Parts: sequence; structure tokens; C-alpha cells
Amino acid sequence: MRAWPHALAALLAVPAVAVAAPVPQAGGTPVMGESRLTPEQMAAWFGSLGVTPRIPIPVVNLARLFVQEGDLQGVRGDLAFAQSMLETGNLRYGGIVTPADNNYSGLGACDRCSDGNRFPSARLGVRAQIQHLWAYGDPAARVEGLARPLADIRFALVQPPGKAPTWEQMGAGNWATDRDYARKVLGVYARMLAHAGLAPEGGPVGAAAGPLPILVSRTGAVRLGPVRAASRPLADAVATLGSPGERLRTAAGCLVRWPALGAAIGYAASAGADPCADDAGRARAAVLSGSRWRTGRGLAVGDPEARVGELYPRARRRGGVVELFAAPRARVRLSARLSDGRVAALVVAVPPAAA
Repeated sequence: MRAWPHALAALLAVPAVAVAAPVPQAGGTPVMGESRLTPEQMAAWFGSLGVTPRIPIPVVNLARLFVQEGDLQGVRGDLAFAQSMLETGNLRYGGIVTPADNNYSGLGACDRCSDGNRFPSARLGVRAQIQHLWAYGDPAARVEGLARPLADIRFALVQPPGKAPTWEQMGAGNWATDRDYARKVLGVYARMLAHAGLAPEGGPVGAAAGPLPILVSRTGAVRLGPVRAASRPLADAVATLGSPGERLRTAAGCLVRWPALGAAIGYAASAGADPCADDAGRARAAVLSGSRWRTGRGLAVGDPEARVGELYPRARRRGGVVELFAAPRARVRLSARLSDGRVAALVVAVPPAAA
């Protein structure tokens, strides 16, 4: 087997410097970012529930506050709105927090408390919730960095700042004691997206079932599921695989991970360009460890080692890596990484000359 290209090792090495928020440090649904839903879409979803809200302002106006305050602080306002639906019983309340409190997220309410925080207006109640989410979602969260005056009196209690950059990390002590809290909030959000006709969080590929083919041709063309590697920028992968869980700069470019899909793709860019920018990078290497990935001949992650020999009788092995296919002129290679007698990952190396 030929030696691995230096670029492959560099791109897939764990680097020391990460790209700044809103990209989270772990895979999942980021707290930080822009709303996918408009206030009108959120209000339309609420109207489909057939319930009567107990708040003094129209629901669409409340949704606008979430988007406005969220945009100002860089927090996803539509997900905060979904959280408020869970916390308030779809604005019907019924617990220790009342509609007059303008508290849409249970701030200050606890299992042994008699009441929660109260706010003088709907805007300030929403602002406090957004600021508290910012404290959880961004390691750089500090009072002096707030876009608007402090409304969240519990802001400083989130220590360390940024300890829950994804919604999957909420619950079990982060915001709520309920260990199932994140699933409940994300369930509300998924129903909101579905009502608006939008793909579930993570994009159509991330939400779908079924195999993701890895296709490598003798001319050097590479497809990783729907992604056209080497010939298309990172934006193509984001559009088809969904928002990545992590972007990390390396000495050779940018390592982008989709943990839910078991995909890590290394991108490189021309001199002076940011390889982690959506429009700059080109895929140069990929490690695919999710169970949905499989080669054009049908070798899948998780298959026994014996199946490698059945499908690729001419494959060459060195240590725990088997080279399945190589296009000498295009210098593209497809390999399988073995562990404990099974395929642990499928690896593609794409040099700059490939298209």
C-alpha cells in the first residue's frame, strides 16, 4: 500500500484552534445562530394547536420579540420560542409561573420554589431568556458583551460560560433538572419546522434514513453521499448534509465534522482564503465512520473483515488499513480502516488535482 498523503494526516489531525461561535464545540443543535423560522411561521404553528394563550399580546408579536432579541445576541430565537412553549404549556401556564410574570422560560422557578422571576414587560422577559441562553451557549459570554442592558438577574450563575453550546446538552442540571429536557424542546421545534414545511434540524440527509454511498471514479470524481467532493465548496456539504457540529482549523485547512452522520471531512483553500468559510474550501480528505456509509460495491461501516476480501479481492492491506481502490492518474484513494475484525471507517483521500 502507498504511504498516506501528508495532507490527509494533517487535515484529520485534531488541531488546537477552533473557529469562533456560532459553531458549537460538540456535535448537536447549536444554541447560537440565526432563526430558521419567521415570527409568522411560529405563530401559524401555534394557531394550529387550537389552544387559547393566556398572554396579553398576540402570539405573533411574542414570536417577533424572540427573533429580534435573539438576532441581537446571536442566539437562535426560534428555538428559544420552542423552549418557551414547553415551559409555559403552550402559553397556558398552570404552574408557579403566571402569565403576568412575563417569564416564558421558567427562569428562577425550581422544584422547591414558590415562584419564579418576574419581568415588567414581555420584551424584557424574552430578553432575559435570550441572555441566559447566551450564557450557556457562548464561552465568551460576559455582562459587558451583552447587546442590551442586563435583564437576566441569574446571568452570572451560569459557570463556566458556554458550558452547554448545544441544545442536546440542556437538562440534567443545565437550565432544568429533567434529563429528558433537551429531547422535549427539540421535539417541539421539530413540529414547528414540519408545520412550516422545512426539513428537520440537520438537513434532509441528516434526518433521512438509508445508506449514503461513497463513489470514487477512475477519473478522480468523488461523491460522499450527495456531496461532490473536491469540485464544490463547503457550502455544498452544509446544504446537503446539514449544519456541521464542528469546524476546526488545522495546519492544512479545516476539519469539519457531522457527528450524527459519522462524517469528518478535511477542507483546504487557496492561499489567503479561510478554509472554514462556506465558499472557500475544497474537500481533500474524509473519514466516514457512521453506519449509513458504504462503498459503491456495498462495503459498509460495521461489516466484518471477511467481507472486505469478498468485495475487494485485490485490496492491499498494511496494518489496520486496507486500500480498496486507487485511481493512479487522479491520485484518489478509497480505504477501509479496520478494528476488532470489522470495518471501523471508510477513508477517502482527494488531492488538489482531482475534480
